[in-house]
Amino acid sequence: MTRDEAKRELKPIKEMESRVRSIEQEIERLMAVATKMTPTYDGDRVSGTPKNRIEEAAIKIEEYRGKLAKALIKSLDHKNKCLNKVEKIERGTFRTILILYYFQNKTLEQVAEEIERSYQWTYEMFTMALDEYAKIA
Repeated sequence: MTRDEAKRELKPIKEMESRVRSIEQEIERLMAVATKMTPTYDGDRVSGTPKNRIEEAAIKIEEYRGKLAKALIKSLDHKNKCLNKVEKIERGTFRTILILYYFQNKTLEQVAEEIERSYQWTYEMFTMALDEYAKIA
């Protein structure tokens, strides 16, 4: 495997995390909207938000929860596959950099700050870590 192939294998971790966060935010938005859809009563008649809009919001929330469950399962499967390879990398610094960058969704600048190294040094170690990852069958 080449470094570019290693990147292509690891990149979906970040993309899947972004997808999961997006679905979670949509569920939160729908929940906020749904909780504001309260009907008001005017004598014997119900006015305000029709009941079917509340039901529609509840159905959408359940649909997004299903999407979230599928996205989480797919993400966890891919993460586990990649993490098994990362754990086989002998050099701890390489493992740390890959875990922080891909699994904890940090930028290389944040990784450099966290491990208290310069960005340039971190970038060089990151490329070497990708090369080590690529060597693992």
